[in-house]
Amino acid sequence: MAAVAAVAFLGIPAGGVAGQETGSISGVVTDPGGGPLADVQVYVVGLNLGGLTRANGRFIVLNVPVGTHTLRAERIGLGSIDQEVTVTAGGTATADFQMQQQALGLDEIVVTGAAGAARRREIGNSITQLNVADVPDRPTQVSDLLQGSAPGIELTGGGGQVGQGKQIRLRGNSSVSMTNQPIIYVDGVRLMDGAFPRARSIAVSPQGRGAQITASPLDNINPNDIERIEVIKGSAATTLYGTEASAGVIQIFTKRGTSGAPVWTVETQQGTGWAKKYGVNGVDYMHMEHFLRGSWLGGGYEGGEYSRECVTANSVDDPSSPAYDETTQNDRWAGANSSADGACRYPGAQWYQNYNLSVRGGGENLQYFLSGGYQNDNGMLPLDAQEKYTLQANFTMSPIDNMQIQWSTGLNSQHITSTPSGNNLSGIELQMMRQERNYFPGDGDPREVAQALDYDFQLALEGVTTGLTVSYNPIADLTNRFTVGYDYRQQEARNLMPIGFWEVPEGSLTTDVFQKRLLTFDYVGNYRFQLTDGLRSNFSWGGQAIGNDLRQVTAGGTNFPGAVEPTVSSAAIRVSEETRQRVWNAGFFLQNIFDIADKYFITAGVRVDGNSAFGSGFGLQTYPKVSGSWIVSDEGFWPESFGTLKLRSAYGTSGRAPGTFDAVRTWNPVGYIGAPAFLPQNRGNSELGPEVTKEFELGFDAAWLNDRIDATFTYYRQRTTDALMSVSAIPSLGFSSSQLENVGELANNGLEFQINAAAIEGATWGLDLGLGISTTKTEVIDLGGTQPFNALSGRIAEGYPVPAAWDDRRVANPDEIGNDYEYVDADNDGVPDEQFIGPKFPTHFVTPSLTLRVPGNISISARGEYRGGNFVEVNPMPINRSVRSPLCFPYYVDPAASNELKADIPNIWRERCDPSGADDYWFDADYFKLRSVSATVPVDFVFPERVSNAMLTFTLANAFDWYREIPWYDLELNSDAGSGVDGEGIGNASERTPSPATFRISLRVTF
Repeated sequence: MAAVAAVAFLGIPAGGVAGQETGSISGVVTDPGGGPLADVQVYVVGLNLGGLTRANGRFIVLNVPVGTHTLRAERIGLGSIDQEVTVTAGGTATADFQMQQQALGLDEIVVTGAAGAARRREIGNSITQLNVADVPDRPTQVSDLLQGSAPGIELTGGGGQVGQGKQIRLRGNSSVSMTNQPIIYVDGVRLMDGAFPRARSIAVSPQGRGAQITASPLDNINPNDIERIEVIKGSAATTLYGTEASAGVIQIFTKRGTSGAPVWTVETQQGTGWAKKYGVNGVDYMHMEHFLRGSWLGGGYEGGEYSRECVTANSVDDPSSPAYDETTQNDRWAGANSSADGACRYPGAQWYQNYNLSVRGGGENLQYFLSGGYQNDNGMLPLDAQEKYTLQANFTMSPIDNMQIQWSTGLNSQHITSTPSGNNLSGIELQMMRQERNYFPGDGDPREVAQALDYDFQLALEGVTTGLTVSYNPIADLTNRFTVGYDYRQQEARNLMPIGFWEVPEGSLTTDVFQKRLLTFDYVGNYRFQLTDGLRSNFSWGGQAIGNDLRQVTAGGTNFPGAVEPTVSSAAIRVSEETRQRVWNAGFFLQNIFDIADKYFITAGVRVDGNSAFGSGFGLQTYPKVSGSWIVSDEGFWPESFGTLKLRSAYGTSGRAPGTFDAVRTWNPVGYIGAPAFLPQNRGNSELGPEVTKEFELGFDAAWLNDRIDATFTYYRQRTTDALMSVSAIPSLGFSSSQLENVGELANNGLEFQINAAAIEGATWGLDLGLGISTTKTEVIDLGGTQPFNALSGRIAEGYPVPAAWDDRRVANPDEIGNDYEYVDADNDGVPDEQFIGPKFPTHFVTPSLTLRVPGNISISARGEYRGGNFVEVNPMPINRSVRSPLCFPYYVDPAASNELKADIPNIWRERCDPSGADDYWFDADYFKLRSVSATVPVDFVFPERVSNAMLTFTLANAFDWYREIPWYDLELNSDAGSGVDGEGIGNASERTPSPATFRISLRVTF
């Protein structure tokens, strides 16, 4: 009996093993041009038999019982095709398929932004769908999947440290006080959005932020487990999600089981990286070369100009040493010997490893998908390393007719060890970049700075997302879907300065535990019925509740008695903090889609919401929506040669709730001479409600030349009213802090355009081109009488972008050559005038891509991203502290010795490089990045016929940059999207090392 069960699990009919007469089916699946299609699922309907096509489009199904069967081929985005096949004993039947590309996919089912499932033709708003199988470069993080994937999707941040997350914005900023991160769902369950907070610092422990990185829960999902991602970008589409969706919604759908024999996929990925130059004038790595791991490809840093061996006493006369002084012809850091090699005690290269194993299959009543992943990375900085484990288990069950149960569970565990970095006292980058102006003796000696590497900073992250969805369809036109889900995230940050550490010799420890729990309840009902001939109605109703529970406990201690493994409780001085927050957001909705002749669609709906963070006098919030779509190409007057065209328009509203305690009067507990006491903290506002964003969008989807060219276009116009602004308190009330009030108004307009073309479409050659263009223009319409203030790393002022790049003073005579400079002072009051520079965030984006297929089914793909229209403040060194900056090297008398300036230089540079000025560092921020170049090479010939697909992928990422005005500095470090509310996920922009270029090799085998 056990043997029969094992045979069934392997997908081999028990009868076939016992001697039943069988045959096989083979064939090839191609596109309309005759090119092969890989990863198409081909299976015998009703039997546990099937597999995936290889890169050459071929497939074979073994052990098929004699007789006539229905053979089905299907793939996401291509639909499905059936073919009758007759199998004879010992014979091989042939079945070839030609699958049509569905450029628009009007009958494709989408669920994001719709009440239940809806066909794309019915949806009046834009929606982006990303099928992971179509992504060629095998990314290891979900954020890399989204980067530059479609117009209107902006990912910002990153850096040279392992584990650093990115911030996501969709269509710019719709808020100045609340987060602009979209909300995220995984299989219908709300995921923690944004990023984990930076480790808190408390008074007794001076640091608590040594690495300054913020990991992302989104990047804890294994991209290999994802089937597709759906993105809706504005309130016209997010109404049904209510009071938390004005910044957009991202839905992630993980892979499901399929009926048929088990399909196994194994992948191994190995990679390395190297530092790119991010300095100039001989300081190509900002003096960080001693602390940067090189590449296992050889040579170390970009062309091998530095070896992996850093400065030691043995390199005293080595001209190749980066510390070699041409004047004295020796190494100015030569000296102490064996005890002075701290900067060299972390040998090795950058090495990135990924291993994945998955299986999917099942029968008619139970399908499964199981996967596991392991990631082990050694990053660019000397202590940077991470280990990550992921598990995914999805089951689809049909216990009775008309009922389906889907259970999805994802587990992840991540451990990050980080180098102390960035703009803090023990940051390696701060100490090395400032050279003799750092906090160590020794003229920037890396062996002295290496003491900071005794700082032990670790992050331990754990997460689980699990959900159960029950769908019940008692009759054909009535559907009910109920989802209950739970997302749990924990981060434990441990910052240890051991006894004898240079900064705190008595030792210091901070432990910070952050936990967040999200509970999801979601019900949707749908009933389709005929109103009249040619007019159908799809009426939907439902409700949703999201519970958000946040807990954070921080404990710190200093002055240890000598414990080998110090704990907070072993410290002589201890202090702790605790935070608890709980918010519920709940609402219900009604919606109806009128379907006229299957080519005109009108949708009307409303969502009514309540939130526990609203003030007591606010009540409920109503969010209406209306949209329409017209399938013009279905009209009788439309010539078939004109292709396919869908016009669409939508209007909708959604919101953002205030913070948990923003509406509540709160007090800050303090101690006074050993007795409990408190001080006024937040004044509170019983009328505080959500920001409300209203959006109108208009666009089209089209395809021409037998779907070889397709395009989408959207124009959108957003208005955020009742925007939350910080209003200064009246001093006589006793509350000194500002209070949020619904007094402002913001505007955001833009367009999005994407065009794709199959320029060459043949059996052996193919060329696909893509181009995305998007713009966004944000502006403060009204501050509600409040004064301009700083937020989002810029200035918030009426009539200016959100946020605006602003300078407190500007040089009046920037291009004059002289020994003095003056500031603009139009009113002659002796105070320099503030000057508006321009938008702080990018206003236009261009995302080109191409895929070239050559004989042998080898594909070469590339994608890039251009951003511009904004200004960025670039000053990698604190010149006001007399630190010499490579920015000013051309203007110093002797850049190696002092910051004395030459006599005759432009006034703008005299002001920038003079420590008493040290301002005016605004530059044009236009830049282009080649995000990735990849090549996929089929290697099926190496493996037996049982292997359905074997692919080798080579990926080069982040290897080429172009910057308009500062050609040597990575502007993504100075994106400044990371300050303020949206600061989680980016890190401090100053004195940081940019992301390395990486090269990865992936072997993926399916059988």
